[in-house]
Amino acid sequence: MSVQLTWNDLLIEDFTPEQADQWLSEWSWLVKGEVAPLFLSKFGDWFLRRPNGSTQLLDVLEGGLSTIAATPEEFQAQVNSKEWQEERLLSALIYGFHEKGIIPGPGQCYALAPHPALVGKINPDSVIVMDILVWESICSQVFEGSA
Repeated sequence: MSVQLTWNDLLIEDFTPEQADQWLSEWSWLVKGEVAPLFLSKFGDWFLRRPNGSTQLLDVLEGGLSTIAATPEEFQAQVNSKEWQEERLLSALIYGFHEKGIIPGPGQCYALAPHPALVGKINPDSVIVMDILVWESICSQVFEGSA
């Protein structure tokens, strides 16, 4: 049986403003100013819109915040690219997890134990499903002291 991924398999979009505030507050030491969360990757990476229309990526595996698109249109074009989905959403990894039946439920995301920053690489065999708030907290703590 072949797995067919949808946006719901690659993105976390179904969250309340309160959940977004709580999850993103773990990164208050890094994310400053006004942002509007667009969505999260299934690994907990944040895609954030700034008031000027630019889009920033909060990468929880690398611990960085960077501007990835200057305009909403530029971001939309990126999101619809297969290469972008493989690089930013790790769609090929998620495909393999779905084949193995490893699928996060509501309020959950993929996590890696130990965190890749502690071992120097992403090990797909170490993937687990975890509560989003717990994963955001772990990721933030890994990087906060080094910022």
